[in-house]
Amino acid sequence: MEKGVESAGIILLVTGGGGALGAVLRDSGVGDAIGQWVSTLPLPSILIPFLIATMVRLVQGSGTVAIITSASLSAPILAQIPDVNMVLAAQAACLGAMVFSYFNDSLFWVVNRMLGVTDVKRQILTWSIPTTVAWATALVTILVADIFL
Repeated sequence: MEKGVESAGIILLVTGGGGALGAVLRDSGVGDAIGQWVSTLPLPSILIPFLIATMVRLVQGSGTVAIITSASLSAPILAQIPDVNMVLAAQAACLGAMVFSYFNDSLFWVVNRMLGVTDVKRQILTWSIPTTVAWATALVTILVADIFL
């Protein structure tokens, strides 16, 4: 049991802390302010959930909280814009949360613990950089998909 707690303890603490910080973002109105600011930018509407998720992820750390916050903030905004594919918008919220996974993200710890990576530099090179590359690729893919859908 001690070995299991040693391995999973950090993951549980980071997940709980991330959820608490996400609640603070929502309750303080910061999430709403981010949503309103992003919606005023001269960008394709499909990028609204993508950018909200990206900002929340970078500020707060948890991908799950970023996805939920982005979807809940951008859905009312996008519902008022004609010709927005809401399925693609949901995917944009999920893909926008892929940016630079770091210490505040429980998946960062799960992946690095499972791979046996303990050095901080190697952890970032192993997981954070590839997630950012995937995020950039997803950004281009979402924009191309939005043209055709």
